[in-house]
Amino acid sequence: MGMMRLLQRLCFLLSAMLLFVEVAAQPQATHKVLRKETAYGIARTYGVDLNALFELNPWAESGIRKGDVLRLPQAPRATDVAKPEVSPGVQISQEAQDSLPGTAVEPESGQQGVGVDEVFGAVDAISRARPFPPTWSLDTVRIAVFLPFFSGRDSLSRQEARLREIAEDCAAGIRLALDDDQRLGAHLEVRFLDTGRDTSGGLMCSPQDLEGLNGPVHIAMGPLKRSQFFEVRTWPGMEGAVHVALTDLGARLAAGRPGVLMPYSQVAKRMEVLAQHVALQHRGERVLLLVTGDIRNLDAESAFREAWSHQAAADSLLVLSEVEVASRGLGTLRDSLTDVRRNILVVPGGKANRSFAGVLQTEIQLGDSLDFVVYADGDWKKFDFLDADLRERVGFTVVDGGGALPDSSFFGALDSSHFCLARQLSKLRGGPAGGYGWMSFDVLRDALNWTLAHGPEWPVVLAQGGRPLRTWNIPENGQFTFEWQAAEGSGGGLVNGAVRLMRQEDFKWVELNPSEMGVPVKNNEH
Repeated sequence: MGMMRLLQRLCFLLSAMLLFVEVAAQPQATHKVLRKETAYGIARTYGVDLNALFELNPWAESGIRKGDVLRLPQAPRATDVAKPEVSPGVQISQEAQDSLPGTAVEPESGQQGVGVDEVFGAVDAISRARPFPPTWSLDTVRIAVFLPFFSGRDSLSRQEARLREIAEDCAAGIRLALDDDQRLGAHLEVRFLDTGRDTSGGLMCSPQDLEGLNGPVHIAMGPLKRSQFFEVRTWPGMEGAVHVALTDLGARLAAGRPGVLMPYSQVAKRMEVLAQHVALQHRGERVLLLVTGDIRNLDAESAFREAWSHQAAADSLLVLSEVEVASRGLGTLRDSLTDVRRNILVVPGGKANRSFAGVLQTEIQLGDSLDFVVYADGDWKKFDFLDADLRERVGFTVVDGGGALPDSSFFGALDSSHFCLARQLSKLRGGPAGGYGWMSFDVLRDALNWTLAHGPEWPVVLAQGGRPLRTWNIPENGQFTFEWQAAEGSGGGLVNGAVRLMRQEDFKWVELNPSEMGVPVKNNEH
């Protein structure tokens, strides 16, 4: 009996050893990464979940390269794929349906479907479970960068030298965005083209330079000059590109031109927000609008008048008086000031008011017994000669484009993520990079996210009133945020509608929250 039990145990152990050897002999399913392959493309090829692929290969989330070996999870059976539940009677846009594999939603008979806002919560619950948007429209994104480097030129004029400095800032920001977005899981084809003029006046690049991209351009950046911008848009391969203008050439550049992005907030939007804020803060008080008559200020002054007229039409207690002033002397302003009540001064316009700002500062300092409140364009906070104590005393408030961080964080490195990005940008630039570097970084990262999630036609969808879902967080570590809105005219491009108000407090620029701005808080997925 004891011998029989011993034999049974030996047989059991032998069977277990044979099974272990058989399993160990089976090769582990792996894949060697080839050129241009992405993690998403590999997961789709083998029919496995992207999350499961990253669980077996955690290092791959930061990007994969040619020659890397990925361990492959077992492909799920068709019956294992669970369809997401969506409430009856909910109608999802085609783009949202494409984002949810295996989902088909039909509204109940006789029931009106609801919009994207109502279904956004259901879609968001699925999106958060994945590291990327559920469906990529593109595995390869082709990017063309048009900048005036003036390569091969021995000497440059002052204007050309300045353009090259701006181009180098932009190039550093673009390179930082490309490095930072390797996690997107798409292959990027990038070409930098020199839009500097040669001695004969022709561009140093040509349409043939785009042939190396092996297909149409998805995203174009630049050029900085208006005439060159129009010229490169006619090149073959640029027909359906998302085209980013890196300089503020005005909203008219995007009007009637599908796919064009103007990342700078426009003066009309800034003055609208400023008028709303002043009307909220000074109802029943007299507001002085200081107009200089300078041709460079006319648009801003007209925009503030129009915005104020809309406010006054709804509130009879709003009072606005215009005072004509000169840049070299206040003239009639001195006669309009009073020591009985607060002197509320609004100065639209920007850089054109530099000399006037110095005169106004002197006048306020001389009238130290008077009570002042000053509102101005965002360019005023760049005037380094404006006394900080004076700005503190008058409650100095400015309006500018949408910034992601208060200015005080830029210098104190209070935001560690921004500090790390700033250090990388400085390395790429070979020194401190200006606003063009940050603008290029922020807008390219935003354009990449939209293009990968919805294809290069997303500006057209937004301009026509569509609402494609944002499946990523709004960037918070640069200096610019974007709220894309349709430009003037039908069938055009987009302009940035993001605006912020900044007030001098405790010798720092502090961003006012939406309720202080007097602007309704909106839930905008754009």
